[in-house]
Amino acid sequence: MPPPTHRPLIADANFLRLWFAGAFAATARWLEMLAVGIFVFEVTASAALVAAMLMLRMLPMGLFGVFGGEIANRFDRKRILLTTLALMFFVAAAVGSLAYFDRLGVWLLGLAAFVAGLAWVVDFPVRRTLLADAVGSARLGSAMSLDTVASSGTRMIGPLLGGTLYAVAGMDGAFLLSAAAYALAFFILLGLPPIAGHGTVIGGKVAHRIRDGLRILRRVPVLQGVLAVTVVFNVWGFPIISMVPVIGADVLFLAPFEVGVLASMEGLGSLLGALALAAFARNRQYRLLYFFGVFTYLAAASVFAHSVVPVLSGALLLLLGISMAAFAAMQSALVLLNTPLENRRQMMGILSVCIGSGPIGLAHLGLLASWFGASTACTIVAVEGLAVLAVVAVKWPGLVARQPDA
Repeated sequence: MPPPTHRPLIADANFLRLWFAGAFAATARWLEMLAVGIFVFEVTASAALVAAMLMLRMLPMGLFGVFGGEIANRFDRKRILLTTLALMFFVAAAVGSLAYFDRLGVWLLGLAAFVAGLAWVVDFPVRRTLLADAVGSARLGSAMSLDTVASSGTRMIGPLLGGTLYAVAGMDGAFLLSAAAYALAFFILLGLPPIAGHGTVIGGKVAHRIRDGLRILRRVPVLQGVLAVTVVFNVWGFPIISMVPVIGADVLFLAPFEVGVLASMEGLGSLLGALALAAFARNRQYRLLYFFGVFTYLAAASVFAHSVVPVLSGALLLLLGISMAAFAAMQSALVLLNTPLENRRQMMGILSVCIGSGPIGLAHLGLLASWFGASTACTIVAVEGLAVLAVVAVKWPGLVARQPDA
């Protein structure tokens, strides 16, 4: 029997439990985001409020994300994940029940989105750090690529389910299925055994440990560049996805089910890209894939915003998904591979803060959409992002330089 560090990931029970738990939770997350976008736009006809829902979901990452790594360091990570899954089950069940009794208001959806964001603060650094512990450094890139396969597949399945259920069973049906997905993730994770490094507590004050992480960041320029690209994507790239329900309904004149199909194209592209990355990506290509994934995403988004042909819009979302896969798979891998083992948790917390910059972009996009409409707003934001990305490339040229084989 091969040693654990060389065993295929698909034969590693610990990896599979974390992988499937993450997949079910992510399916619920994307289902909710699509259903909420359709519901809010139908009720309010406001693109800005649609963006605000996603902004509230991401806001906790910016406010508290730096503590996610500390939580992963100081508490039992399995229990943390189980607690957040239980919380999300009750929130989704509550939203579904309120919708069933026709008591669901936009402000309640905003509150639920913020609570979901609090759970995301914990899930991202905790589960991915636990994945790193489970697979070891030698298999880290492949593990993150396969984890991206799961998250990408759920970005296809989630919107499809969200659009279909919204059309057939309404908001209550969509959120009750979301609650069931969280419950499945919870029971899958229950069987996870102790893992080396799992639950290890490293002493010291939180402020001191965060300062240690920042000290490492100052000494490693490539980490600075990686985090800068993360900020670019989350401020100028990811917010554009929030406008898919608006553009689908208001520009392409699609029904809820068709909006779900359109939104799923981004997930399909991300799934195909993640599968290709898992099979063919090598360490020396990680930085290039990461940087040019964001570049391609922004360029394609600027065209998607003005497409009036559903097939072309779907093809462009497919390209966005492929680009997103390159960014998402390489993001955690690059941070973890360029950070000393003892500082990984702190750096994942700092990464969470960078991801949490998304609300700035969502507020910016929502304001532009209220002034100029969703399509023009998306184009302005994408062009701004390309300009800032060019500055990042000049500041950290190592991001676009070919790397030697590891």
